[in-house]
Amino acid sequence: MHEGVLRKAFSSIRRHIRRARNKGEFRSFEIAYVILVGEEVHNYMSKMQIGILKEYGVNPGLKASPHITLKLGFEASGLDPYERYLDELAREIEPFEICVRDIGFFDEGIIFMDVEENLALEKLRRRILADLWDRHGIEPYPLEGARYHFHATLAYGLSKRDFAKAQRALRDTKVQFRFVLDTLALFCHTGDEWIAYKRATLSKRSRPGSHSRT
Repeated sequence: MHEGVLRKAFSSIRRHIRRARNKGEFRSFEIAYVILVGEEVHNYMSKMQIGILKEYGVNPGLKASPHITLKLGFEASGLDPYERYLDELAREIEPFEICVRDIGFFDEGIIFMDVEENLALEKLRRRILADLWDRHGIEPYPLEGARYHFHATLAYGLSKRDFAKAQRALRDTKVQFRFVLDTLALFCHTGDEWIAYKRATLSKRSRPGSHSRT
């Protein structure tokens, strides 16, 4: 789908959510903070997801734009303070390079692109966890401790048989992408899927050579 069409669709959904919120129809939301991956990574992941779809059928991993999660989904009674915080992050964060490579698997049946950890990425994640706790009492999950594994999900919810087949088919895939963090997003769960409710482009300029594949 063309980027312009996507943006119009997201804008329409955002208006719907705002109207529902104003009417009191939504009492809480599930939201998450994520990094939207660079264009080349996005296109590669989407191609992989379509291949998984053709081979194994629909799975919930298709219902969110390719991304790297910084803060797992949590309940919020309103969106405004979390939107303002997203804007704050976008103003203050220095761009840094992220490396996405190869295919990994979690025992829970998750297929993902592995994300190489780096200090800047971990500092950003920990800042978000600390700020949400200090400002809103949002407690980190045990999973969000020191052993948190950065990744970009391709698929999950496959049957055990299909997951095993996918592991055999994809485990030797070797690929590496590098991109400079450019866009953060606030994801909102609609009850059926995660949508990029709000995007925020970093205010500070990226370094030259923001995209590369090796």
